[in-house]
Parts: sequence; structure tokens; C-alpha cells
Amino acid sequence: MPDDAEPQPWHRIYWEAWEALRNDRFYGAMGGETQITYVAISTYARDHDIIGNDFRVFRGLMAAIDDEWLKFQA
Repeated sequence: MPDDAEPQPWHRIYWEAWEALRNDRFYGAMGGETQITYVAISTYARDHDIIGNDFRVFRGLMAAIDDEWLKFQA
């Protein structure tokens, strides 16, 4: 995290979700990882009453966090 970054309270839901879902992906036999599956994100959202436009935002932010993780892993 950059030195000047200041986490906000609303960030917490996304980081908790990512921590819960981060291993719910395909891992290749020769290495490499795919994105967290849509099914995993959708199920998590449904379990936590994240629906409608809130789900679209949730899914987008989860994808953004996960994309950064995948870049880091590569």
C-alpha cells in the first residue's frame, strides 16, 4: 500500500470478500492462476444481500482487486 494511502471504512467489505474468495479460482498444473470465478463472487454477494446495482459495483471492484493480485503474482 502506498505511504499516502488511507483506507476508508467502506473498503473493508471488499477486502473481507476478497480474502474469503481469493483461493476460489483455477490454478494451472504448470503454475498460473485465473480470476476468481463469477459463481464464487455471485454466491458471496447473494449470501451477503448484495444485489442489483450494488452487485455490479461489488463485482467490478472485486475484479479490480483480483486483477492487481494476478499482476503481482505474474
